[in-house]
Amino acid sequence: MHSPFFTGLYASEGWFMKQMEANKRFLTRDPNKAHLFYLPFSSRMLEETLYVQNSHNHKNLVQYLHNYVEMIAGKYTFWNRTGGADHFLVGCHDWVCLFGFNCCHY
Repeated sequence: MHSPFFTGLYASEGWFMKQMEANKRFLTRDPNKAHLFYLPFSSRMLEETLYVQNSHNHKNLVQYLHNYVEMIAGKYTFWNRTGGADHFLVGCHDWVCLFGFNCCHY
């Protein structure tokens, strides 16, 4: 779910991902120097790929995201340094709240 959309209502998610990866000022290959760990993930791509149209059921999306985070936690030892507290992903889609993340509504 790492191929972001760059057009449409949720393009900010894709542009954020692109800018983070392209700007060397924010990147380091040395995890000891990292302040935060960005999980490249597109909530829009998740919705486009897995949501069954008009089903109003998001369980498979929630499960997929849960599995993604579990895979990251198991594969990368730096997750365990803070229990994932220094990891983040950006979800610029109105469904992100359904995945159990803190959301701000204005």
